[in-house]
Amino acid sequence: MSRTSPATLLVTALAAGALLGLAGTASATPDLPQPVSGDDRATAHEGNVVAKDCTDLFPGSAPVGEGDLTVEVDGSNTNLDITAVDGVEVVGVVVKGGPAYNVYAPENLGELPWLDLHSPLVPSGKPAQISHWFACGVEATTTTTTNPTSTAGETPETSTRAEEPSAGPESTTTEDVEPAAEEDELAATGFDGGWLVAFGAALLLGGGALLLLMRMRGARR
Repeated sequence: MSRTSPATLLVTALAAGALLGLAGTASATPDLPQPVSGDDRATAHEGNVVAKDCTDLFPGSAPVGEGDLTVEVDGSNTNLDITAVDGVEVVGVVVKGGPAYNVYAPENLGELPWLDLHSPLVPSGKPAQISHWFACGVEATTTTTTNPTSTAGETPETSTRAEEPSAGPESTTTEDVEPAAEEDELAATGFDGGWLVAFGAALLLGGGALLLLMRMRGARR
């Protein structure tokens, strides 16, 4: 029966202790925290992405050229502003810094300008400096409405053309209105009172003559 030497026992004990120590350290190591966007408008993701990943991030999109955007980055290289977009429809903006990146969707950004876009926060609680950023977009589309009844060579009428008010069914123009008649042009009523005047005058004359005759007869008596 062979005997184990003390040296061998010591080496075995040391190796077992080292293994136990490593196992304890591994179990005590906490999981890495998830990245924090630091912006309610953005969603934070671990890892790295570049402009060519637009097709994966936003299917159907492509990287937006620098000439199609008006962008300003602050002096600390932490925040960027997008103040204008020309010729494309932006479907997403990605800002990378540190071990993570923020994704901004236009529906969360609202109307231009889009201000203070940044990368996820670092342990200090501030956004990491921007390592790179890019925007993904699709071709902008416009719709033109024309009058379907227009013919070639004629300018189509727009639907906003104001219509002239039409006269009502009983309305008249100034040519249809006859001027008021003068007093001597008033229509006759069919009544002629001249003979009554003459008859009254005759009665007055006859009464006067009769009165005079009666006075003369009384004077003779």
